[in-house]
Amino acid sequence: MNAPCPQCTASDESATVAQSLVDIDRPLDEATRALLSSPPEPPGMSGAAIALFCLAGLFALGGVRGLLADDGGSSDAAYQAGRTLGPFLFAAILAGAALAANAVTRRRRRAAQQGQGAAPTRAQWEQHRRVWRAAWLCRRCQVAFFPAASLRPDFPASPAIPVEQFPLWVVTTAERAFGTTAPPLPR
Repeated sequence: MNAPCPQCTASDESATVAQSLVDIDRPLDEATRALLSSPPEPPGMSGAAIALFCLAGLFALGGVRGLLADDGGSSDAAYQAGRTLGPFLFAAILAGAALAANAVTRRRRRAAQQGQGAAPTRAQWEQHRRVWRAAWLCRRCQVAFFPAASLRPDFPASPAIPVEQFPLWVVTTAERAFGTTAPPLPR
């Protein structure tokens, strides 16, 4: 299915934005590709935090294994306490370090985004991505647009959107279609 462009009314040069980005026969220039690219996924947990949480889990499993294993008949109280609590204590220390590493990473990301506004939540990103997938590009006019009923059956067709304004249109169309607002700008 080809959707007609709202500017030139031709449908032979129209394709979805996603198809246009991967078209190797008629590649887009770098500036246009950057403007039409998919909304960036919000960052998750830092790699260091994930590694530390995995190590904490392994030490906790080792502690459970130590509880279930025979201790060899030692009656020394300090040995018993260290053998029983040591792996769990070390796992707790690693988990605390993982939480601290994740907090530092989030703080750095927030500081880096001060001038760019807040990053969208996962739910908002999914809505932005859904809107992005519904967008079309007219290669003749170099405009993006949303055909009628592209997001919902009652959703109207959009006017021709200059490629430079496309990222903002994705966000505002997601707000209009799904009733969510973008995260507030940091202060």
